[in-house]
Amino acid sequence: MTMRRKLILALVVLAAAIAIFVRESRRIDTPSEDPLRTINGAQVVYAQTHPGKGFASALAELGPAPGDELIDSVLASGRKSGHAFTLNAAQPEASGRITHYTLVARPETYGEGRPSFFTDETGVEHITVANRAAAVNDPLRRHD
Repeated sequence: MTMRRKLILALVVLAAAIAIFVRESRRIDTPSEDPLRTINGAQVVYAQTHPGKGFASALAELGPAPGDELIDSVLASGRKSGHAFTLNAAQPEASGRITHYTLVARPETYGEGRPSFFTDETGVEHITVANRAAAVNDPLRRHD
């Protein structure tokens, strides 16, 4: 093999490795870019900013204006990283304050190894690979 062909082959392998890394780094199971953590963190800030209201009742309230601009517009739309996010706020207390919520992330297209996630105001995350929404009784999600 000539030096030129070796160089071209090395560049092709490098480009493929970079493409795989970029694709994998955008997955929901990458802790540094975890939409569940992002939303849970935004909920904490929102509740501190709105002590009379408590947690947000919809992702749009956490998103860009007229929301509080705590999450980006893509996540506020309820779709990111190949998952659909559903935020369910509990009924407000008598004072009108929302003190509990659940958040579920399901793959937009179910397939082998495409997990669903569940979290709530505790920030504890649960995971399942079954073709259903994850729930509080599913195994804890590990961030290795």
